[in-house]
Amino acid sequence: MILVIAGATFREAVRSRAFLGLLIIFAICVALSRIVGWVSSTDGNLVTTNIVLSLQSLIGVLVAVATGTALVQAEIQSRTLYTVLSRPLPRWQFVVGKFAGLSAALAAGQAAMLAIGLAYLWITGAKVTGWLVVAGGLTIAEVLVMAAVSLCWTALTSPLLAAVLGLATYALGHAVASLPGLMHYLKGWQAPVAAGLASLVPDLGHFTYRDQAAHGIPINPGDVVMHLAYAGLWIALLVTITVAVFRRKQL
Repeated sequence: MILVIAGATFREAVRSRAFLGLLIIFAICVALSRIVGWVSSTDGNLVTTNIVLSLQSLIGVLVAVATGTALVQAEIQSRTLYTVLSRPLPRWQFVVGKFAGLSAALAAGQAAMLAIGLAYLWITGAKVTGWLVVAGGLTIAEVLVMAAVSLCWTALTSPLLAAVLGLATYALGHAVASLPGLMHYLKGWQAPVAAGLASLVPDLGHFTYRDQAAHGIPINPGDVVMHLAYAGLWIALLVTITVAVFRRKQL
């Protein structure tokens, strides 16, 4: 049953306007990124490569948040959720199936973005290395973590608030990486409070190797494995929380 729900979710996600619209926006922005490279005072190809990889992350997260927060709410409004859950189906299977389908759609979209971006870089004469693919793979892991975040917030709040909180989590997740350098500026209770808040969100800095890959600097395979495991742990935790909330949710 999980595979049935995952398949239906995948088809629903890839047909959504937000999914298709943001993919089109990505392609347009990639094409326009060359203009920024031309006017930059530094290496134009390097700037373009950084922009392409950053766009993959930003637009991928927007797709994850927009699609993730809308899927369950759309089923509630169309009342198909009641039909599904009226069957002898454990709610955890519904949640896992939804996340699996959403993850498959996002991974496919991310792979398409990465392929478009690398093809554009190659056509425009930028240096394309395997490290760009590795960095793109870590970005896919980041997007899947954010999909789990969005699904969790959707179970806890309304779709609009879930979208806002999802984007806030994304911003905080990237700010966590700079926290160690800021700790000596904090005094008294501020430091432990900041550290406590930082532990409540995934550190998305683990997946940010875009600048290193753009410069052609090798990425340690051990670090890649560790960061993928980190993503898996966060996804498992967030899906577990979503299942726990969804079991008690009155539909």
